[in-house]
Amino acid sequence: MHLHFVLFMKAILLLAAAVMVLGTCGIAVAGSATQEAMDEEVATNRALSKVPQGKKVTGTSCTSIEIGIGGETSYRCTATWE
Repeated sequence: MHLHFVLFMKAILLLAAAVMVLGTCGIAVAGSATQEAMDEEVATNRALSKVPQGKKVTGTSCTSIEIGIGGETSYRCTATWE
């Protein structure tokens, strides 16, 4: 009975190690970059400039953020790629 438990634990450990190795060595197929600026177009362009060369942009999105007492607006834009 004890031997079966030890073999089972070794199998679990080997499986966990394999998952960790494959998880860190897998191919990244998607990503994103987020940038902020006081102008939406500038924030979008900054995010797009972070897309790795050769990757296909799959979308952009922006959210406006009111900052300060004067109610100025900052933009946080994200570019996604695959």
